Amino acid sequence: MDEIWSFICKKNKNVKPGDPLEYGDCWTYIALKSESGLIVSSASGKHTEQTCKIIFDNLYYAFDLPFPDNKFIFFTDKNIQYEDIIKETYSESCMAYGRIIKTKKENKVIEIKFETVFGSTVGYKISTSVVEGYNNKMRQKITFFVRKTAAFSKSKQSFIARINIFKFANNFIDLKMERIGLKTIKMRTPAMIEGIADHAWTWKEFLTCNAVKAY
Repeated sequence: MDEIWSFICKKNKNVKPGDPLEYGDCWTYIALKSESGLIVSSASGKHTEQTCKIIFDNLYYAFDLPFPDNKFIFFTDKNIQYEDIIKETYSESCMAYGRIIKTKKENKVIEIKFETVFGSTVGYKISTSVVEGYNNKMRQKITFFVRKTAAFSKSKQSFIARINIFKFANNFIDLKMERIGLKTIKMRTPAMIEGIADHAWTWKEFLTCNAVKAY
């Protein structure tokens, strides 16, 4: 899990009294399955626990509950919002949670620490590199993440709509290589890997289908 941010309509320094509450910074929290690259939940809003909690509410209803012998494994950055919300959502005995803490100086990473918050992460590499890679992909493909004034979304509704289109394209349209060792096995979408779809969707299917359900 990780966050990426941009602005709605204007930067914080230009927000005036009386402007809509959504103006200024808008953060998007992203949760994905590292094995397949499937984006399983996202939430956009201010950098608050309320926005962060939406991700876990979505996960709670989308997946079967974890058990001590079938745990959920969470890896995040150092954002402390995650810890309390994870505890509120699931039993600690059914989870393992680790986070990566990066120390920066003059915009350069000078130290990286790996911390197990609760549960056992033995046998797992604590890492957020996969979701960070997807955040970089979002910056390349969604103009308002470039943070140039002309590209800022004019409303939270349109902001979220573009995030949702990106999520669908990533999960159902974009093909990814699956590898065992150095050998390429096949090209499949994250939804195909997870057994949600039986083929790679096309944009024509997406634009003409009137029965797409929220995922």
